[in-house]
Amino acid sequence: MITHVGILDQDPVRLITPLLDLSVKGEHMVFIGDETQKAMFHRLESILQYKGISSDFYEIPNIVDTHIIKESLQALAAEMKVHFSDIKLNASCGLRHRLLSAYEVFRSYHWPIFVVEPFSDKLCWLYPDGRKQRHVADNIRLSDYLAIFGARCEFSETELPENIDKRLRELCQRWASNALELGPGLATLNYLATTCRKEQRLDVEVTEKQQSYKELNMLLTDLVETGLATYENGTLTFDCEEARRLANGEWLEILVHNTVVDIQQYLPTLQDHSLNVQVHREIGDKDVRNELDVVSIVNNKLHIIECKTKGMRDDGDDTLYKLESLRDLLGGLQARAMLVSFRPLRNNDIMRAQDLGLAIIGPDELGDLKKHLLNWFLAAGGH
Repeated sequence: MITHVGILDQDPVRLITPLLDLSVKGEHMVFIGDETQKAMFHRLESILQYKGISSDFYEIPNIVDTHIIKESLQALAAEMKVHFSDIKLNASCGLRHRLLSAYEVFRSYHWPIFVVEPFSDKLCWLYPDGRKQRHVADNIRLSDYLAIFGARCEFSETELPENIDKRLRELCQRWASNALELGPGLATLNYLATTCRKEQRLDVEVTEKQQSYKELNMLLTDLVETGLATYENGTLTFDCEEARRLANGEWLEILVHNTVVDIQQYLPTLQDHSLNVQVHREIGDKDVRNELDVVSIVNNKLHIIECKTKGMRDDGDDTLYKLESLRDLLGGLQARAMLVSFRPLRNNDIMRAQDLGLAIIGPDELGDLKKHLLNWFLAAGGH
């Protein structure tokens, strides 16, 4: 039985991805960790079991004494030598004193040792010498990736008829390409759609003043021609709740996701993606829910995109801090996040995003959305 061994830490993705690479081969996994990491092990065990890979947990003392840690790992190695014939140490994760102790013990048994380099996602052999490094296959899916960090996800299944979907793509691209010109009109449309949501209706009266807005009239014409709404005698009526949500800002999310789908056709490292993912995390007795507008995995790294059609004057810091927090909580150290904003951003919002390590696409770049998204994905390495 081909067995991998790895040390648990808060970001164990690189212990899992080699097991899902058929060319690396792995039938069994031994996770090393202390008593506080058993919950993490059970999550990983469940993921691997579904993939047909068995796993065990080997508990080591939760101390810094390397002598005692080595003694514990020596006992593990002696036991494994009896039961397994093909053993590899994945030295990609773990606190340094535990990792170096494990390296020393496994090296004494002349067992192969490798590490997955974080940026390139290349599997590099530390022992024996001479083995060629290679990229780890991009096989992990969104649901499994999020489950590693204790999140349960629900995926949107809403699909528009093909004839409407094609027109909708054209509409979203047209709105994005004219972001600066249509901004005020979309703000009003957003307000009208929000009014419908609050009143739980699909129709809303457009005031005489609003009817005089040139940009709003252009948008209403687009909605009518796309079959998403009717507009008669000053009354806007959305065809369905999905159409109302689209006018309420989801059009930008749809545009971004459709662009990601297009990019996937010629970027093999873009391995999975989804629109409007509901993420649930258990914190104590509470079920904490968050929605990810557009989420994907590129080169075995989670990518979260927040789409915003409203201005950030009142909640700019909150939006950015929340995005940073979700990136770190759901994706680990290598996760990446981006804000796509239809409205112009203030200088302090741009500077804050840079400080937090967040990418930004503003209204000036929306016309070349595919180019900017592709460059961002390429920066995840692995190509």
